[in-house]
Amino acid sequence: MLGYDLNVIERGIRGIFGREFITRQRKAVYTKFSTIIDSDKEEEKYNAISTIPQLAEVNDERVLSGFSDYTYTLKNKVYMNGIKIPRTLFEFDQTGQIRTLVQSCGSRVANFPDKLMADTIRDGGATGGANESQTGYDGKVFFSTAHDLGDGNTQSNYLVGNTSDDKIQGTTKTDRDDTIAAFQMDLVKAKSKMLELLDDRGEPWHDYAEPEDLIIICHPGFEFFVRTALEANIISDTGNLTVKSVGNIVTINREAPFTTEADAFKYGTWYLAKIDSPLKPFIFQRFGPKSNFPDTIPEADQSVMQALNSVEVQTVMRAGSNVSEHTFFDDEYLLGARVIYSAGYGMWQNIIKIDGAA
Repeated sequence: MLGYDLNVIERGIRGIFGREFITRQRKAVYTKFSTIIDSDKEEEKYNAISTIPQLAEVNDERVLSGFSDYTYTLKNKVYMNGIKIPRTLFEFDQTGQIRTLVQSCGSRVANFPDKLMADTIRDGGATGGANESQTGYDGKVFFSTAHDLGDGNTQSNYLVGNTSDDKIQGTTKTDRDDTIAAFQMDLVKAKSKMLELLDDRGEPWHDYAEPEDLIIICHPGFEFFVRTALEANIISDTGNLTVKSVGNIVTINREAPFTTEADAFKYGTWYLAKIDSPLKPFIFQRFGPKSNFPDTIPEADQSVMQALNSVEVQTVMRAGSNVSEHTFFDDEYLLGARVIYSAGYGMWQNIIKIDGAA
């Protein structure tokens, strides 16, 4: 006779998983620079909306804008994980160990979109190196010097910067000051390049780039220099002209996004992204039922709950006369998660990659 109710325990496990997922998802960074798309089919086809024309005096007839000839398709992919839980953990009431296992599973699933997006950023590199080089909606490598909107004018969202790893990892005040100065120079160039991008009618793609609309994506090893350049009022006894010129700093604790054109990791590789447009630099696509949650759930948590709603939590926890085949032979219960995701590229005009110096 079992001394525990598996139905109750299973509901508890799902609750532990859900709480841990929500806690971790609130800290996720991919939502800051990715447009979230809820998918309901095997793949989603995106027609890049062509530029809305500027207002003009009507001399003949109104200028209309529709969908461009460019299309971009993201195919959904299945991802899964799972853990084995010895049945004896339940029988001997080792609930602390079970909670830890379930929380770890929830944490991994919640953090996976950040990993998926980090790899996507890397694979949009100018050459791709050892990794597959990925293209955006215009058929060009996403971070490229050869973007063309069809008007024959080549444009770039890629720069070679001036920050070197030797200086970043240096130990002297001169190393620190030189790195901050190099970053400030690169930031000015990157912001200028973003504002110089044109649409297919020769008009500025971006009308403005206010600090609150901009974020910097960097490695934690470079964060100190970025924060100093953006938050310190005085640097080396001199006024700081770049203070508060960018609204937020996002760090990704993975090497993948910070590879140079030569496919080498550089602390000094970073990104300037504009995030106020409907289609952000990247697309995160998730398959699953979309729910309308009650108004009692705060708006800030609606997106987190929607993310949890796209996760299928799977359990094999049956004993007694209805024991599962796996539990019968291996004396284990199973817990896992299944998601259907895809990550890709949005508007290359909304992000500039700055490669660390060789």
